[in-house]
Amino acid sequence: NSSAKIAMFFYIVCALFLLNAFANGAETTKFPCYDAGGEQFCLGPKHAGMCNQPDFYNIAETYCSKTCGICTQW
Repeated sequence: NSSAKIAMFFYIVCALFLLNAFANGAETTKFPCYDAGGEQFCLGPKHAGMCNQPDFYNIAETYCSKTCGICTQW
């Protein structure tokens, strides 16, 4: 069960990476303080220390700005 949850988490992360990679021409903006990916999704990367990792930062900023503490407004 635990390994299935971990595998699902990484599938979601990979899907988000792909979405980010194909979102060409997307305008970057400041992100409000909420988790577009949902708190349950964002707790995994936070506890794994991924929020400030270069490969994950854009996803954290877009989908987990509140949980990762990178909000532009509180």
